[in-house]
Amino acid sequence: MRDDRGFATVLAAGAVGVVVLLLGACLALGSVVATRHRAATSADLAALAGAAEAVRGQEAGCARARQLAEENGAVLRGCRWSGWDLEVTVALSCGCLPIADVATVRARAGPVVNIMR
Repeated sequence: MRDDRGFATVLAAGAVGVVVLLLGACLALGSVVATRHRAATSADLAALAGAAEAVRGQEAGCARARQLAEENGAVLRGCRWSGWDLEVTVALSCGCLPIADVATVRARAGPVVNIMR
């Protein structure tokens, strides 16, 4: 006859291990999603700030976009002008995954045109 003592302990430890593993995966996924949202916000703000500086020149606009991206914890990877429109590429890392950039986002902004008179 086999002795089944301790089987429930092993089974419970395995179940706890699976739950902890799933919880860790959910937390990492949530961190990646939050980082993506932060990167999108940073890109939008950098594009708007850079486009607002367009009257001072393209270099000043890109410098302002870089400054604002860095203030939000991101890195400005690209700054390209198309007429009066500015397109920026911003990268952000969350530290939750071993890859360098978790989110890379592009945003575009241009001058405000008042169509109402």
